[in-house]
Amino acid sequence: MVSTATTTPVAPRTFGLPEPALDPSPPPEATKRFVCPKCGTRLVRGYDEPKCPSCGFADYSYTTEMSPREGRSILGTATRYILRYAGDFPDLADTLAHIKLVRVRNRVVYEVDCPFDGCGNIMEQSSLSGKRPEVREQRYKCDDGHRVSLVPVKRNMLGWK
Repeated sequence: MVSTATTTPVAPRTFGLPEPALDPSPPPEATKRFVCPKCGTRLVRGYDEPKCPSCGFADYSYTTEMSPREGRSILGTATRYILRYAGDFPDLADTLAHIKLVRVRNRVVYEVDCPFDGCGNIMEQSSLSGKRPEVREQRYKCDDGHRVSLVPVKRNMLGWK
C-alpha cells in the first residue's frame, strides 16, 4: 500500500539556542571591499594589495590609510639615532650627531647630519685609509670640510669623533 500523505520538513534541533537571523541586505561597504567580486571568497591583504587566494583576483584600486605621525617620537621609530661625542676634545663633549637610516638601492646606510654649529649639511661617506682594518670605523665628510667618524663604543653602541 502506497501512502499519499506528504511529509513536512522538520527544523533542525538547536537545543534551546536562538536561531540566527539571516539578513538579506547587502554587506556594508567596508566588508564588501574585502570580498572577491569574481568568486565571493574573502580577500587576503598582501604587501601591496588585497588578493583572492582562490581565483587570483587582485584589487589594485586599494590604497592603505596612513595614520598621522604627529605623536611619534624620534626614540620610538628605530630609524634615527642621536650619538654622543666619543673623542678626545672636551669642547665637543656636549655636541650630538643626528643620524638616520636610509635605503640606497638594495642596502641600508647611515645619513649623517653635520653636528658642527651652523653647518647642518648632510654628510657623505668617505673611504678609510686602510691602515687600521681592525677598527670598525665609518668616515663621513660634508661640503664645508667637516669630518666625522662613527666608531663603536661599549656594547654595540655607536659614538662619533
